[in-house]
Amino acid sequence: MNTAKLYIPLLLIESYLFFGLWLLFYGPLIWPLENIKIFLGYISLYHIAFIAGYILQTVRFRPHQTNYFPTKQILPESNSFTKYFWAILILAFIANVIGYRNLTLSHSFIPDNILPNLYRGLVTPWEARAYYASDAAQVGFVKLPAVTALLLFIAPFKYILLPGLVFFWHTLNPAKKLLGILVVSIPILAGIVASISAINFSYIFIISICLGTLLMSKKSEGVRSTIKNNKFFITSLALMFLFSFWQFYSVKSEQSLYQAVAEHGKPQSFDFLKEKEIKFKSDYEVTKKSNTTDFYEKITVYMVQGYYGMSIALGEEFDTSFGIGHSVFLQKTFADYLHIDVRDKTFQHKINDRWDQFVYWHSFYSYIANDVGFLGVTIVMLVLGIYFSSAYLSAVMEENLYAKMLLPLFGILFLYIPANNQVFGFLETMTSFWILTILFFASRKRDRY
Repeated sequence: MNTAKLYIPLLLIESYLFFGLWLLFYGPLIWPLENIKIFLGYISLYHIAFIAGYILQTVRFRPHQTNYFPTKQILPESNSFTKYFWAILILAFIANVIGYRNLTLSHSFIPDNILPNLYRGLVTPWEARAYYASDAAQVGFVKLPAVTALLLFIAPFKYILLPGLVFFWHTLNPAKKLLGILVVSIPILAGIVASISAINFSYIFIISICLGTLLMSKKSEGVRSTIKNNKFFITSLALMFLFSFWQFYSVKSEQSLYQAVAEHGKPQSFDFLKEKEIKFKSDYEVTKKSNTTDFYEKITVYMVQGYYGMSIALGEEFDTSFGIGHSVFLQKTFADYLHIDVRDKTFQHKINDRWDQFVYWHSFYSYIANDVGFLGVTIVMLVLGIYFSSAYLSAVMEENLYAKMLLPLFGILFLYIPANNQVFGFLETMTSFWILTILFFASRKRDRY
């Protein structure tokens, strides 16, 4: 395998994270960071540890010989997606329906009011977002904990179906392709109804990573062939990219892009951040702030605000939360059902009066630090680098199915490092990651014998 391909993921991740740091220090906002020297010291340690872990594992990685020359007999899991397609589809459908109901606060599992809700989400997404953030949306909604608990077991199929469609599109007949696309579209519909752009962004990332994995694979026939064989997903990717940024700007600005540009409307500003002594450089410019500058400011706030929370948290004492504090979902679950409440031990709770834990973000590092301290995050990043390298190389060199399914979740994790603990903070992504991790290591151990 070409040596450059081995390190492309590391280069992309580090470039993105360093770009986020550049935005933090040199972007359109002036953040009153605290404990700057300590902040930069820890950030440097985290990057060094992650890079070291990735390189060490890449150097020592040896493809299993049985997988290096794959055959149907040797690698049954490579055909498992196609073989068990209907089971995966049905379970993913159930998980998506449950997710849709919970996200849109529907009164039933059959969304009879989906058309007017979709219309509002498409035409005035800022109104939809405001509604679902209000108490009015909760009226008539009945929580079903037992049904939601099913996601512990079936949520992984949501994160298997979409990557599986991309990786094995050529093996599916038209009926399977159509039904597969319909099922994976359910979360997108929920994202439109509730005006949550994070769902669209995650889909963009998942599809991009899957296409990139196909391109990096040792069996790849090159860029042209990859594009030719995946026209549907590339077209879908472009459309979702345009829609996602339109939706994001509309929600954050409380008006459509057309109103902002053609009708010269005044976008909703993030003036509430000024109460935190965060300054906008555009306020000190003579010329009127353009829509481009406004969008630049909003996307910067979205990307890097977690670093500011981390800088504040560095001034607090560490109290371990015993492996629970890194996940908001685990914190709430242990408190509600096991009466083990560690939330007051978290850094987010300790700085809540200065950086609201329910309003603002706190970075991936801060959440992991709840359990191991900020110095301990260095070890976590080292292990993460080792694990990610192993998963990536297994996906592109061994065609390991579970590694392929894990890569999009890794991508979402890295995307949100400056913001929050996106993967481990939520039931669906957390259980999907750990179940796929178990299956991945079990498959590699089995192939040794």
